[in-house]
Amino acid sequence: MSKIKDVTFDEVADKHLEMITKKTSDKDREYISKLKPFIGGLYMSELIRPKELGNPKHALNKYVLKRSKDNVTANTVNKELSILNTIGRKAVREYDLISSKCWENIRLLDESEENRLNFQPSKIKSHLEPEWEKILLDLMPPLTRDMAKFSIHTGQRESIVCNLMWCWLHTDTWDDEEISYFRVPKNLTKSNRHIKEDVFIVLNDVALFIISKYRNNNSKYVFTESGDPISKINNSSYQTARIRASFIHREIGNTDVHSFKRTFVTRLTEKEVPYVWVQRLANHKLSAVTEKYVKMSSLTRKVAWLYLQRIVTKGDRDEINQQNKESNEEHKKKNY
Repeated sequence: MSKIKDVTFDEVADKHLEMITKKTSDKDREYISKLKPFIGGLYMSELIRPKELGNPKHALNKYVLKRSKDNVTANTVNKELSILNTIGRKAVREYDLISSKCWENIRLLDESEENRLNFQPSKIKSHLEPEWEKILLDLMPPLTRDMAKFSIHTGQRESIVCNLMWCWLHTDTWDDEEISYFRVPKNLTKSNRHIKEDVFIVLNDVALFIISKYRNNNSKYVFTESGDPISKINNSSYQTARIRASFIHREIGNTDVHSFKRTFVTRLTEKEVPYVWVQRLANHKLSAVTEKYVKMSSLTRKVAWLYLQRIVTKGDRDEINQQNKESNEEHKKKNY
């Protein structure tokens, strides 16, 4: 009979941090550092989160209670708990550190728990309307502005834009047209578990024009400072620009660097791009994920109205016109 393997969270977390290569590893490190003081010495088989009222006895419930007093949102805590499920799954399937019998996914916060512990409501970030985009970008330094605009025209996350490499750039030729694209290794993307092939970032004219500015930068990376990749778009210059722009349009204060992708998805929807293509261009495996990015705008409402107008029949119009005519005649009689 094979022995059941079980190790502590500290051991699994350290192995995970040693093995990860994704560009968003900073978040993994941040979440793990928050969790370790509460569960570091516990075995993975001991990590459970049953529902408890009053003073919690289980370590993860104590963690949740502590975070509720930190004035964070439930969504933030669920992201922190979700890293446990990622690590637990990898500990079984990839790292071979624990037996499957030792691990069960951790329960995330539900609505009743959010209300009982008085978590801050989640803040729904907005996309950028064209006028807001111009104001915000004009306040950014040129390099940050180009990276932000590239993100808006390709739908790529900050981590991908910051680490784009020239060796990933390719070109297809169709008749007299050249179509440029980056082929990004799928293991570097957030959705690497769900997608079957590398991510293809096809460039429209704006995105292609932006990268053409940097072709002779003598670096293997597209966007660089002194030859090294830019660590993030969400830097002090972007944050300062956003604050200054919010004085002009208050709504800009409710955006962040991820709003570039929200803007990308919203604008594809505004232009009536078929939904399956919106999902594909956004590199979303699930349509439910894409739906979170689609933000209602005045142009989106116009598109919705045009579609809804299709179900208005000639009979409906005739009836409306007749009633309007009668109403106008009645109004004229009252005024005479």
